[in-house]
Amino acid sequence: MTTQVFLLLDMSGSMQDGKEMTVDACNEFITGQKSGPGVEESAFTLAVFNSNIGLERIVKEAPMDSVPLVEHEHYQPDGVTPLYDAIGTGMDLLEHQSGPVLFIIQTDGYENSSQKVTREDVIRRVAEKTAAGWQFVYLGCDIDAMRSGGDIGIAAGNTMAYDRLNMKNAFQSLSTSTYNYRVGKSIPLPDFFRTEEGDAEDKAPDTGR
Repeated sequence: MTTQVFLLLDMSGSMQDGKEMTVDACNEFITGQKSGPGVEESAFTLAVFNSNIGLERIVKEAPMDSVPLVEHEHYQPDGVTPLYDAIGTGMDLLEHQSGPVLFIIQTDGYENSSQKVTREDVIRRVAEKTAAGWQFVYLGCDIDAMRSGGDIGIAAGNTMAYDRLNMKNAFQSLSTSTYNYRVGKSIPLPDFFRTEEGDAEDKAPDTGR
């Protein structure tokens, strides 16, 4: 069955300062996923969100080995952060999937404008889908990711906090962990960002960037 990798990327106005870094880091992540065992059974969706557009998919369920890189013009930060609405909409888009799902949330802010989905809704649905085998991951840029992820039911070991200047390193770590998840048959992990010594053969390939 196809593993769906779904990256939900914050495109609110506060991401403007890191716009170029965000696109470059995202493209390095994509490049790092285009090879390795199981790549033929993996697909990728990139969704961006803010209060002006709701949620839009820049890349929609593309085969992992042929995912297009993101053009800088496609990422235009604006508006504020309807985080719960975006998570709920993203999960709705994946409801038809019968295979493994890796749901990655990236944001540099806290929920402040959702109209349809509450925190309680997100907690309930994350718990339901986690029990069904989905893997949830939370990346917090310049915020307390462990607390913010925990507030919606995501385990501490599946969160990562980073500062804006370390965007590239954070996405490299995400790429390595995603690669390991895929080659490990997409089995949900309690500590997604674990580092295992002597496991070099399972590390994501160098993107050459």
